[in-house]
Amino acid sequence: MKGGRKNLKRAAEEEALNLQEGQSVMQVVSLRGSNLIEVLDAGGEKSLALFPAKFQKSMWIKRGSFVVVDERGRDRALESGSKVACIVSQVLFFEQVRLLQRSPEWFALYPYLLVLV
Repeated sequence: MKGGRKNLKRAAEEEALNLQEGQSVMQVVSLRGSNLIEVLDAGGEKSLALFPAKFQKSMWIKRGSFVVVDERGRDRALESGSKVACIVSQVLFFEQVRLLQRSPEWFALYPYLLVLV
């Protein structure tokens, strides 16, 4: 196993989620092919996100999955005419999402995102 993938899996196993500035939790709406996905943000706005190649053989996503995306260059990318607005930085697993949904600020921040049953 390569060092990058080992560290990637170790970071994914952490239960605590620490969002940095410019990062947000989004829900996957559809898979567009190759490494593009369509995501829904907390305001109900859809955008395209890039799913990096480092995730492709170690983590899989499907419609309804939650991901952490980095939106720091979103405005500049949209102004330049690029359709891809953000980059996926972490894939959230079921246990991580359940912990987030039980927190009191979840419904205040993400009213449009679906709740897992």
